[in-house]
Amino acid sequence: MKKPRMTARELAILSMLAAMMIAGQVALSPIPNIEPVSLLILVTGTVYGWKTLYPIYVFVLVEGLIYGMGLWFISYLYIWLILLVAVILLRRYDSPLLMALLSGFFGLLFGTITSPATFIIGGWRMGLAYIARGLLYDVIHCGGNFVIALLLYRPLVALVRKLDGREIQS
Repeated sequence: MKKPRMTARELAILSMLAAMMIAGQVALSPIPNIEPVSLLILVTGTVYGWKTLYPIYVFVLVEGLIYGMGLWFISYLYIWLILLVAVILLRRYDSPLLMALLSGFFGLLFGTITSPATFIIGGWRMGLAYIARGLLYDVIHCGGNFVIALLLYRPLVALVRKLDGREIQS
């Protein structure tokens, strides 16, 4: 399988998007479960597909350096990949509402998807307690992701395509 070639322009844009993920998450960290990372993965995954792995794992590494590599770090290694796979499967429909629903659903399930390490370390009781304790935050995450994606998905995809030169000429 041939690796996709990356242009200097793509590298610059993907680097900028990674920086936006990091800066946005840090800036919004005082607000529980309101984050721009999911939206930026929707946008980047729609435009760049698998190349989105680069900004995702730059984001994950920098997050680990900022906050320390605790249990949460293990889940960050796979959780954003799950969202990217869903985006790649759905991007052909080109629907802001569908992407907003995906982002909201991802936010709602975030605590459950990040819980396997808790189940392994602490057993069923600890795992279920972890999920139950985070339900309110997952509902907030769902609502925040849905609204942010519904409002910003289409304009950001258009902007990234324009920056990359993929803008459709009329």
